[in-house]
Amino acid sequence: MPYTSERQSLLKVCSIIIIVMMTIILLTSFWQAIIFTREELELFSLFNWLILSALLAYALPKGIWSICFIFFSAFSIFHGGLVFVSAIGLITDKDILYSISFWFHRNETVYAIYLMNFTMLIYALTAISFSKKATATHDTLDLRLIKRFHHIGGALLLFMITTFLLVGFATGALQSYTAYLTVINQSPFVTLLFVYIYLFMGMAVVFVAVSYRPGFGYFYFLAFAIWAVIAFKVGLRGEVMFPTCVAAAILGRRKIPIGTFKLSIMIFIMLIAIVIVKNARLSGDYSKIDNMNPLNALAEMGSSLRTVQEVVKWRNEGFKLLYGASYWAPFERQLALFLPIERPPAKKDKRLLNVVVQEKAGPIGFSPVAEAYLNFGEKGIIFIAFILGISLAKFDSLASTVRADTLIGVALIPLFIMIRNSFTFIPVQTIMGIIIALIILQLAKIRVVN
Repeated sequence: MPYTSERQSLLKVCSIIIIVMMTIILLTSFWQAIIFTREELELFSLFNWLILSALLAYALPKGIWSICFIFFSAFSIFHGGLVFVSAIGLITDKDILYSISFWFHRNETVYAIYLMNFTMLIYALTAISFSKKATATHDTLDLRLIKRFHHIGGALLLFMITTFLLVGFATGALQSYTAYLTVINQSPFVTLLFVYIYLFMGMAVVFVAVSYRPGFGYFYFLAFAIWAVIAFKVGLRGEVMFPTCVAAAILGRRKIPIGTFKLSIMIFIMLIAIVIVKNARLSGDYSKIDNMNPLNALAEMGSSLRTVQEVVKWRNEGFKLLYGASYWAPFERQLALFLPIERPPAKKDKRLLNVVVQEKAGPIGFSPVAEAYLNFGEKGIIFIAFILGISLAKFDSLASTVRADTLIGVALIPLFIMIRNSFTFIPVQTIMGIIIALIILQLAKIRVVN
């Protein structure tokens, strides 16, 4: 069925009605007008995720290849994967069951599950409401300029892969995930170095994906795939998956890269790989792998829910709302480099939530839901879901050009990274990415919107 304005309007209306109904059901349970048991709440979460995924797939102009859908998928898996698999009782990994026993069954986790569901609902409602089909644009750039851009991006990618390997082997970080964590915990400089290696590598993948045309070959994609295998084997999942998701979204802006069946096979293989990596990521020993249930991969990735559970616990213990301080702090700290503003050391600045969570709970990452909740409470969840939904819907509606896709891509890299991290590095990384993208576009002589 062709994607017409009439079909879009009908799908939007039907989707909005369904999402509003799901929200009302969740609200009545949240306000305890009806009581969900823990098992019922988990089943509702699974059902909610499946329904929203289907609505986004059909109601968005680009379907599963839209930025909105890909971001929703990454966000929901990393926040809800554990809940979804628990709902059907298929967590079969003893290590996962043991590790979650300390926090997953607490009362704060129930509240965190509600917050996660509300975020998905509001995000989906906003993304669908503001989505519209992008204006078709004919690519008028000289193919030689596009190829030059492709090779510049590829050169940056190869340089960052080489840097990663040199730093990794020199510090011993590539021996296992335990070794990696030990290295980055002992050296703030190496930690920062890895942060920017991943950022620049993600930007390079964007440049390669934006400029790829039939006949250019797959060398740079193959190089990234080889790096991904090495990084995945160490245990770096998000560092591999987030730039891959962004590259897929960028490729999807021009045309559908692969069919749904092939994509499903690739996702299944990826889940098996995650299970294998999970079993050996701490020890580095791949000789004893006895659990191949792919759903355990979803469960393990869903550990971001713990960060939401943690902040709910902090609030119950008297942690005061920040009222936007953690969002303003990164800007203020940069301004303090040029203006007479007090700039406390990062480890003492309690507005930086990556610092706070490290002190209170250890290296468990962070979450945009957790950050919004610590700043504005429940209203913060509405705010972050709305901002993300409307922003990504706007990206999807922009016409696909080399320049536009490049700037969108470098802006998306920090946003996807934020799924598992705090807001602290987002402003600097976004500004840096846009500046570098403009410089490389200039080097490739791509000066105008094509």
